[in-house]
Amino acid sequence: MDERWPFFTTDLELTNVCGQNCIFCPRDKMSRPEGFISRELFAALVPQLAGIDSRVTLCGMGNPLLHPSLPEIADICQANNLKYGLTIQAPALSPDNINRIKMLAPAFIEISFATLDKELFAQIYPGQRLEDSLHGVEALACARKSTRGMVVVAVRTEREKLSQQEIENFWAEKKITCRQPLCHSRGGHLSEKGLVLAKPSQILRCGLFATHSFITWQGKLLACCHDLAGDTEIADLNLVRVKEAAQRKIEIMQNQMPYNLCLKCDEPTAHRPVPERPFPESEKARSRYLKHSCQKPQA
Repeated sequence: MDERWPFFTTDLELTNVCGQNCIFCPRDKMSRPEGFISRELFAALVPQLAGIDSRVTLCGMGNPLLHPSLPEIADICQANNLKYGLTIQAPALSPDNINRIKMLAPAFIEISFATLDKELFAQIYPGQRLEDSLHGVEALACARKSTRGMVVVAVRTEREKLSQQEIENFWAEKKITCRQPLCHSRGGHLSEKGLVLAKPSQILRCGLFATHSFITWQGKLLACCHDLAGDTEIADLNLVRVKEAAQRKIEIMQNQMPYNLCLKCDEPTAHRPVPERPFPESEKARSRYLKHSCQKPQA
């Protein structure tokens, strides 16, 4: 396997600090320490990720817009021609945060917007109003002067009243792409089990592990973002180069997945195909593979 595949896409955690209290987030179970990635570590990682054509999302178990050095973060990304975006919860789209996004200038933005049902929205995002988040999405599009690169991730829960088609049509009218993955238990850590739609199964070969990497704010490459304790560390990227860490992942894939998290996994993207083809060399080819093999609904 080409050493670029394990970092085909990368979640790079700027911070695991968050001011939201979304009920489909298992932050209450997280035992690894809270903090912010250092400028020095970020500056060391970005050229390596850009050098292997990784598509990087600034996200993790926190709100990336809380990082105190966002202008420097943006400068480092742009100086290295990194393809980067971020993930943000819809209720976090305040005017100040929209200004931060505009300054950060990500190529893509994934907005977690679980439902359009007012009652369910208030349950999932306690203390937040549906109308305010809809306004936030519109304000973001206005600030960017386009909806290009904006994707709404509408996680489908057991409590959803609207059909997939109704939700898709709503966002299509706003010229915003919408994905609707099934709600899963986040490695078994989710307290609100009544939201979960995905079904667990033992994962022997994980397509997510094969094509995606998660790096914590401390620079630890974990096997899975659902490892809330840091027990599945593959490499400390303060000490090991990204290409060496990729080789470690490739070696792990030669056998059955060795982690307890994999025994009853209900993460739909774990069922991505493990690539058996050459790494796509052009940006267009990588985008095509991402769309057809990584972002389409999984069983």
